[in-house]
Amino acid sequence: MGLPFQEGLNKVTGKHGEHNEQEPLTFEAMNTSFYITVQGCRVPNWQDFILGWIKYVEHEWSRFQSDNVLAQINNLEIGEIAEVSPPLFDLLSRAEEYRQKSNGFFSPYLLPLMEYHGYSHSFPFQSCETKTQEMPAVFSDAASPFHFDEKTGMIERLAEGQLDLGGIAKGYAVEAAANWLKSNGKAAAGIVDGGGDMTVWSNNQKEWKISVAHPYRTDLDIAQFRIKNGAIATSNVVYRSWLQGNEQKHHLLNGRTGLPVNSNLIQATVITENCVDAEVMAKLCFMVNKEELDPLLNSINPSHTLLLVTKDGKIIHHGGEKH
Repeated sequence: MGLPFQEGLNKVTGKHGEHNEQEPLTFEAMNTSFYITVQGCRVPNWQDFILGWIKYVEHEWSRFQSDNVLAQINNLEIGEIAEVSPPLFDLLSRAEEYRQKSNGFFSPYLLPLMEYHGYSHSFPFQSCETKTQEMPAVFSDAASPFHFDEKTGMIERLAEGQLDLGGIAKGYAVEAAANWLKSNGKAAAGIVDGGGDMTVWSNNQKEWKISVAHPYRTDLDIAQFRIKNGAIATSNVVYRSWLQGNEQKHHLLNGRTGLPVNSNLIQATVITENCVDAEVMAKLCFMVNKEELDPLLNSINPSHTLLLVTKDGKIIHHGGEKH
């Protein structure tokens, strides 16, 4: 797929060749650390394209910017239309599909609720003021507040509903970067890691060893997985948490109630086939009890492995091979 920050990216020309050992790309973006390494990429300056793509997503898809395309969409009046890039059109369409499949537990329309609970500016922060007004209503309409015209790539606002893409945008950015390196760069193997949300691939000759960190001690691994192709995402209620007055809040909101999830879990890791699925599924682990969880996750992707950490430190592994 093409990356929208630069015209003609799919028509990159230059000297191509096998580069079995290439320097990894590391940088800070989206309030996290990115680490990307590839084997045999045939685009010599792939780092420039990937960095440009991630920086594009960081600016244009963030709710903390007032001059980007997401703000333009959120400011649309009912009946107004906006043209968006193919990747953003794809992400918005998929986000609505996840909402439908999850019966509303996942929702991309939580911006007013996020701000109400104090997440109104970018991390890091430790506390915020308590809101005096009534909590905003949860968007619960059966249909999306937007119409997606696949022929034109345009979206039309049909109802009120404010977008906050959050973690799903990072998952999509990771997945798209990996797909570009595989399809355009012809990289035989690689890893794109955005703060623990990652996609790995290989020609079945490379096996990746992926560690999962303890939610409170990031220097301590609680598990290791060996995979050749797949994606991993981890969510927890520790890193992005704060005090609102005297009340502890965090960024994982239940799409049906608009409230921070109240779960026995503190961390959920999902391994599946693509990073966007994994990102959404990791959040859903906090939404329902154990009996309801499997059907909910299977509605997104039935092929998955879970690693869950409870408040009392118990580690629950479900499916797949753990090493």
